[in-house]
Amino acid sequence: MDQTFTTPSELPPLQEHPLYKEGMAQIDSQGWQQALETLQTLQNIYPDEPEIKDVLKEVEMRATMAYVQPRQRSKGTGWRIIRRAAISLIAVLIIALGAYLAYETWVKPVILHEFRVRQVSGLRNEADAAMAAGDYARARQALEQLQTILPEDPETAESLRRAEQAEKLSGLYGEAKALITAGQWDQALGVLEELQSLDAQYRDLPQLLILVQESQALDKQFQVAEAAFEREDWAEAVAQYQALHQTDLTFKFDEIQSRLFDSHLQYGMEILESAGTEPHHVTGALTHFSAALKLRPVDAQALGERNLAETYLAALTSADRDEQLELLMAIYSERPDYAGQASAQLLYTNLLNRADSALEAGNEEAARADYQQAAQLLVEDPSEAQQRLAELVSEASPQ
Repeated sequence: MDQTFTTPSELPPLQEHPLYKEGMAQIDSQGWQQALETLQTLQNIYPDEPEIKDVLKEVEMRATMAYVQPRQRSKGTGWRIIRRAAISLIAVLIIALGAYLAYETWVKPVILHEFRVRQVSGLRNEADAAMAAGDYARARQALEQLQTILPEDPETAESLRRAEQAEKLSGLYGEAKALITAGQWDQALGVLEELQSLDAQYRDLPQLLILVQESQALDKQFQVAEAAFEREDWAEAVAQYQALHQTDLTFKFDEIQSRLFDSHLQYGMEILESAGTEPHHVTGALTHFSAALKLRPVDAQALGERNLAETYLAALTSADRDEQLELLMAIYSERPDYAGQASAQLLYTNLLNRADSALEAGNEEAARADYQQAAQLLVEDPSEAQQRLAELVSEASPQ
């Protein structure tokens, strides 16, 4: 508004008041709410103008109607929006269902087929690679998976059968090799015979069978030799151990060498124990001591036994009584019971004979010395030497 009127005398006629003109303009444009507010203000200025009252009533009615009608239109518009949304949703669902059906009908089978092709190819390649590498368990597992995919495929079934067969053969072969390494020949032979029943030409099976059969025979022969050794049958033990070496020098080489040494040494000592004064028995014992020394050239016991046997043989074969006595005394000083006391008994006899000779020659002192030495020897019966010594002492005593 451009003008302000403060007193009634200053008010222009109603139709000329700016608010009246504004209100009429608002009525013309159907701006009922704005016209109502303008006319209410105008009524406050012209409280007694009946025209304003009449117009105001009309405008109030129009404004009320204008307020109600938009709400009704708004409510109708909302239902239309809901219907449109529902229709859109149904359309979307129909499209989605169509897309799903299209996926299930055309796309998914293609994807599954491609996946299956890749899976089958991958399992076949894995099985082939595992078979080539000798990993038969892994090949079998891959083929078992493949068979669940292709249960009716004859190629897969045959490949699986071959893989299972190869796995079993490989397992038996490995078991047999382990038993061979452990020297368990009977068990190894059983496993190899089972392997032979499945594939007689598997790897080096024929050669392994020969090896195990020969080793089994050697092992039995070794047990025979060991039994002889345990019961101290030295002659049998030597023969058996030597036969084992002749059959296969590499079979239990170190163990048999040790057993042969002990058997030769003990056999030589056994021969000497019953050799008496027979040189050929002593020679036989020397043969075994020498055989023992070939196995252990610096063994102190074997060297000692050979030296004693050589000394005893020299004494037995010597034609010089004094030399013989010297040799026998050397033996007695080291081993009084040598050769089952035969050495000591021979020494005793020779001392008596030399003493008798000395006495006949009038050498009582030499005779007394030999009688005395003979009487002190650890022989079965030294009484003769003791008696002669006593007689000689008695004769020499003053009456």
